[in-house]
Amino acid sequence: MTAEDKKIPVIRTVSDNQHDIIRDIQTLYAPDGFELDPTYSKGKFYNKPGIICPPLKYDLFPQTEDTLQASAEALPIDTGTIRSIMFDPPFIAGHTKKKPTGIIGERFHGFRYVSDLWEWYDKCLAEFSRVLQDKGVLAFKCQDTVSSAKNWFSHCYIMNRALQHGFYPRDMFVLTAKTRLIGHNHRKNQSHARKYHCYFWVFEKMTCRVPYDIDEITEINKRADERFANKLITTKEI
Repeated sequence: MTAEDKKIPVIRTVSDNQHDIIRDIQTLYAPDGFELDPTYSKGKFYNKPGIICPPLKYDLFPQTEDTLQASAEALPIDTGTIRSIMFDPPFIAGHTKKKPTGIIGERFHGFRYVSDLWEWYDKCLAEFSRVLQDKGVLAFKCQDTVSSAKNWFSHCYIMNRALQHGFYPRDMFVLTAKTRLIGHNHRKNQSHARKYHCYFWVFEKMTCRVPYDIDEITEINKRADERFANKLITTKEI
């Protein structure tokens, strides 16, 4: 390794700085910046040096003058016209008798049930697949959650549905946190580890290059074994 090589920063999968992760995703997968943000809010993703603000901004509840109103699952955009999307959706679900969407759901836009949230994620993935060009990139921020004393691993669900909608999981980044806002009904009784991390999935609209189906994996391994066996026979004959 030369001295020049040592100066090149290494892009890592884990960071405690959200803007570093966004900047790294941009560097690797969207060097001209993300073209569309369908949940733009106030644009805090883009208020640090080196992160390019997207020209297309949408939100269900626009908070800036240049943000248009639209829901992420029904965008007013032509099919196959977008190069890249940054998606930072709500991740909260749950309710109590006193608070219909829970304490965090009052602060952020939340869903009553995790199943409602996941159904919306699926609709958004279908819409993103529609508007993205072939080999278009989707960065999807998500976080797992606990509801009714059960772990709901949203990042797994998102990957499985992304595969069904024609996306290839290219990369994953993990954002760690030092503090978390904990709902009032979760302070006394703890049945699972508190989640001090979230994810940034990076998907590409293309045929998946990794087999995630066990039957497909078995068949690939079988063909590889057959090729290896035939090669041994050929070598012995020579």
